[in-house]
Amino acid sequence: MAHKATHQHTDSSSTQVPVVLFGVDQNGKPKAARFVEKHADLATKAAAQLKLHVLPIVGPAVTDLAGRLPAGRIHANGRGFVPYIRRDLYAKLVAAAGSPQASLTSAAASTHAKSGSQNGHGDLPNNWDEIAPGHVVIALDEPGEGWYETIVVERNGNMLTLRWRDYPRERRITRHRSSVGLLYPHGLPATDSDPRSPKPQSAKPKSSVKPASADPATAFPKTWDDIDVNCLVLAKEDGPWRTWWEAIPADKSDHMFLLRWRDFPQVPAITRPRWALGLLYPNGR
Repeated sequence: MAHKATHQHTDSSSTQVPVVLFGVDQNGKPKAARFVEKHADLATKAAAQLKLHVLPIVGPAVTDLAGRLPAGRIHANGRGFVPYIRRDLYAKLVAAAGSPQASLTSAAASTHAKSGSQNGHGDLPNNWDEIAPGHVVIALDEPGEGWYETIVVERNGNMLTLRWRDYPRERRITRHRSSVGLLYPHGLPATDSDPRSPKPQSAKPKSSVKPASADPATAFPKTWDDIDVNCLVLAKEDGPWRTWWEAIPADKSDHMFLLRWRDFPQVPAITRPRWALGLLYPNGR
């Protein structure tokens, strides 16, 4: 998530960074780089050929972001070299760019629709034993990169071949069935929206029970009804990448939970309904 990036300060006092080039490749992977003043014109021209956005360095927020990006290189033929970057940092660039955000969001929505992301509840397994081709599950990308929705392409025993639901051109991955998370499969109350697109809540739940210490026997709930304070679940962030991260309910009121991010305690807590949470495999952990 955008606010989870490790903040590394770069001393840019000796080098002016007037432009940033950023965008995604044909597979949807984010890339970005900063270019010094003497290369700004060439970088801007290269951006058109590479189908990248150009972000002028204006204000402290953009200057800080630029300082955290790799330096771009202009080759003799005028083409720019822009490395890949982390999705969370790219999300900050999209937010800082303002107007490009609308077009990128629109493009992402188009990809989302074309890749079959609007899945009915029949595509969501009730438990890990039921997982079969066509089902949607949540898989960890890489350590520190978060979890994303995937579609099961093949199951061979306990091993699953998966493709990224919203990035169908990226390489397929293989995961053990016990390493994936599950989305709520049982439909929603009539007054609630899709759990995969939860709206941020401003009201803090008032707990009906006193927070208890984490019990290893119940830390991983087997069903959504078992979710309680101090369990470990998956929750989706509000950023543009809609990444899932591991979270711990710190308080609850009926079906609403106040959650803290397990690996990012400095990030503000969020509120989610029970059916907006993902489950981790509960057995043998």
